[in-house]
Amino acid sequence: MWTCLLMLYAQFAVVIKADTVSWPHCPTNCSCSSSLDSTTLYVDCHGCPDIDQEQPSHQIDSMLSTVSGSLEQLSISNTALTHVPRSVCRLTTLTSLSLDNNRLSGLPDNCFTNLSNLLHFSASDNEIQTLQNDIFDGLTKLETLNISGNRISFLGLSVSKTSAESKSVVNTSLTQVPCSLSSLTTLTDLNLNNNRLARLPDNCLTKLTNLLRLTATDNAIETLQVGVFDGMRKLEFLDLSRNRISSIGLSVFATSAKLSGLFTIVLSENSLTSLEPWIYDRGLIGSFEQKVMIDLSHNKISKFTNKMGFSNYCYNEIPFVYVNLQNNSIKHYMDIMDGWQVDITQLLICYKVRKRSANLVVSCGESITCDCVNYQLYNMFSMLDKPFSFEVTIPCNLTDPLTKTSTIVNGLYTDLSLFVCELTDRCPAGCVCVHRPANATLHVYCSNKNFTVLPLELPELPDSRTKYKLDFYNNRFHHLEYRDYFVNTSVLDVSDCTMNEVIDREEIAKIPFINFFGNKLTMLPPSFLSRNITTGKLNLANNPWDCSCDNKWMSDFLISIADQLTQEVLCYSPPRLRDKNIIQVSSEFCVDPASQTVTTITSSIAAVAAAVILSVVVIVYRLRVKLYVRFNFHPFDRDECLGEDMDYDVFLSCSSNDNLPHGNRIRELLEQNGYRVCYPPRDFLAGGSIYDNIYQAIVHSKRTVCLLTEHFCRRFVPLKHVLRGSDVSSLKLLCLGLFYK
Repeated sequence: MWTCLLMLYAQFAVVIKADTVSWPHCPTNCSCSSSLDSTTLYVDCHGCPDIDQEQPSHQIDSMLSTVSGSLEQLSISNTALTHVPRSVCRLTTLTSLSLDNNRLSGLPDNCFTNLSNLLHFSASDNEIQTLQNDIFDGLTKLETLNISGNRISFLGLSVSKTSAESKSVVNTSLTQVPCSLSSLTTLTDLNLNNNRLARLPDNCLTKLTNLLRLTATDNAIETLQVGVFDGMRKLEFLDLSRNRISSIGLSVFATSAKLSGLFTIVLSENSLTSLEPWIYDRGLIGSFEQKVMIDLSHNKISKFTNKMGFSNYCYNEIPFVYVNLQNNSIKHYMDIMDGWQVDITQLLICYKVRKRSANLVVSCGESITCDCVNYQLYNMFSMLDKPFSFEVTIPCNLTDPLTKTSTIVNGLYTDLSLFVCELTDRCPAGCVCVHRPANATLHVYCSNKNFTVLPLELPELPDSRTKYKLDFYNNRFHHLEYRDYFVNTSVLDVSDCTMNEVIDREEIAKIPFINFFGNKLTMLPPSFLSRNITTGKLNLANNPWDCSCDNKWMSDFLISIADQLTQEVLCYSPPRLRDKNIIQVSSEFCVDPASQTVTTITSSIAAVAAAVILSVVVIVYRLRVKLYVRFNFHPFDRDECLGEDMDYDVFLSCSSNDNLPHGNRIRELLEQNGYRVCYPPRDFLAGGSIYDNIYQAIVHSKRTVCLLTEHFCRRFVPLKHVLRGSDVSSLKLLCLGLFYK
């Protein structure tokens, strides 16, 4: 088993060390390795116990004295070295030198001037305290320099006259940037993080015309003075986060600074309290494809000013910028607009949307409040037909003025009537007063406060459009007194307040929405006759209204405004009208009870007489036949065919089988009484059609009498056809007599 493990370890070692060889003079307890071509050497004493500081220096000198002139890369790390071995200064072929994580207290004089081929030098995480003058003279090819993680407190005025592409001075004790850096005109990346810089130098960084990235985080910089970045056209990234910056010169980021490539600015975690509209200038270089990103989060910004004098935003160009203002002291987007003097019209011109992306985004996080100030901005978006073709979230903190509970909501899709501002000045004790711009009201919540009188004053109205909405229900007002603010009141709710009187003032009557529900009112003041409002509402229900004649005018008034009444108004007195709708009993207000009694008696007598008369008429009608016979009275015995050409009084129709004796007997009786009878056996024309004879007999007779027998019924069909085919309108009268055998 152990044999297998050793073989596996040997194979693994061969793989790792296949391109390296060991050095025989390696310092004690350190590892030394180099490439097969001896151009690279690594000396690492990591994890070894402390040894004598001079010992590794002598051993490294001995080891390097045997090195040929082909060494190009040297790394000495994790040792107890306090100074650079002199043998290093003789390695003129070096292109890369790394002295990281040692205990170097300084760099030697007249050493690096011999290393003219050096491209990369690093001495990070040491204990270097100073960089003397001309320390890097002769490094004409140097591209990167890293001396981060040291204790440097002084940098010589001419530390470097070399060219460089990247310079990192990190975790040092620098208090100001040496202007000698200005000679590094080929520098593309400058890192000044974790130092003690209090200021960036004047007329220094501006000479770094090829610089792309500049970072100076975790310092103590307090101000960015005018001109500090002027002319750095290639600068793309600037990070000054975690400093103490409290002021920025007006033109530092303005168009005049000619920072035409600066697309990222990080100024988070500083001490800024106000902000100028240089953000607009920065955004002008952006586009939908590449927006300018500005991070101003975690500052103390609460004020927006326009000392730059900007106006007429976006009339020629629009900005493309994302601004992070989260974790500041900003509560209102309107503070930004007011401070920078941007009106709603200009904002609409500035704001564009394309491909689910907006050109202008200002993120203030959850510190923004959903109140009457921000209402203007959110209302602007609500007035757009389609403000967004995609889901956009602009959060704000919505607080209920009564419960004081807060919720983070998307302000773009929240009911704007919930956007309120609480007012405390002159608000009655124990009440809540809020301005609600969505419906132009200043709402005063004073319900259930046990008030006995109305407050004398209320918070001032913010504008002429806004009116008071007064909620005073369930208090203890014995009578409603006049207040000056009634003139500007749109809603008055004094329901359930035990009121028994309303003062007679037109200003009260003219309030559009009044709620007097559940009081002890018996009448309205006459001033309500002046109420000529057509769109208001009035609730008078559940009061003991007096419906006497003296208040007849009140009934007429309520009839005239019936469409404004929210509930039925019922009478309470007199008892005869109790629980009746005032509007429906208007005519009974002034009725005398005594005269009403006489009227009732008279009406009763008339009703009895009418009933008696009706009974007599019914009895007479039912006995009319007997009466007609008894008194020989025939009221309907009259000839309805006077003036008409009639040959007969009656047409006697019967079957030939019934002529004798019945038919002929009826004819004789009729003719004995003076009637002219059309008798078929005698009067029908011989040879004529039976149908024609019947028809002519009916037409020229006043009456038709049919003797209905079994024989007649068998022959009824021909008569039916005659009647159906005849011109009924020509028949003056058709009378069917029924006789049973």
